[in-house]
Amino acid sequence: PISPAPPQDVVAYAAGLMGVEPPPEIPFETAQLSPMARSFYGENKRVANKAIKAAGFRFRFPNYRVALERMWAEGNWRDGAPRSPMRR
Repeated sequence: PISPAPPQDVVAYAAGLMGVEPPPEIPFETAQLSPMARSFYGENKRVANKAIKAAGFRFRFPNYRVALERMWAEGNWRDGAPRSPMRR
């Protein structure tokens, strides 16, 4: 299994699947964020899924890489696509 990953790793992996360069990283201190976004990203809380797995929940995908690969292969990354996490 793949360990938890920082957001920049997930973005870089998705960019690789798309065949594009990932966006440049911006230092947190200089990023233009709303107070709410700064608070959200500044806390950097981590969670474990051990309890939900123990309760019998089974994730559709074992990790973010498999999920992104499937979304890319099936075209489910498009805004509004059926079952897309990007659906509004």
